Amino acid sequence: MHNLKEFATSSNGDRWFLGRNEQSSAAFVLHRGNPASGGHETRSTVDSFLAQEPRGPQHDRLAAALAAIEAPETADGGEEEKTPSLKLAEEYLRLGGKRRAKVDDNIVNTRLWEDEPKEASEFWDVKVEPMEEKQRREVELHLPSISDD
Repeated sequence: MHNLKEFATSSNGDRWFLGRNEQSSAAFVLHRGNPASGGHETRSTVDSFLAQEPRGPQHDRLAAALAAIEAPETADGGEEEKTPSLKLAEEYLRLGGKRRAKVDDNIVNTRLWEDEPKEASEFWDVKVEPMEEKQRREVELHLPSISDD
C-alpha cells in the first residue's frame, strides 16, 4: 500500500492513514493499531470514519487533511480555490456575523453573545443552519474561535 498518507498519530501509537484504492480510486481510512495491542489494521470509508462517535482528534485531522486536498496551493503560494465551507464562513463574516466557534472534546458548535446585523443572521439561518451536521461543522470550524477573543 504505497499510496497511504498518514494524517494522525495518537499518544499510544495508533496511526491513521488516508489512502486511495488503485482500481476504483475510492478514498479510504486505514487505522493501524499500536504494536502493543497487536497492530491490527481496519479500513473504512471516509464518510463512515467521519461519522464515528465518539469523535477523536483523528477525525478533526482527517477533516483538515481533506480540506487541504480540496484547496491545494498554487506554486506561487496562493490558493487555487476555497472550499465551499470556507466560502460560506467568509461570506457570513463579511456580512458582519458575530458567531464564534466552540470546540470542546471534539464537539463543535457556535456561540453568539452580541447582536449581529440582520443580513448576517438571515444568511446563517438560510444557508448554514439547514445543513447536515457534518457540513455545518465544517463551516463552523472556519469561524473565529471563542478562545481567540
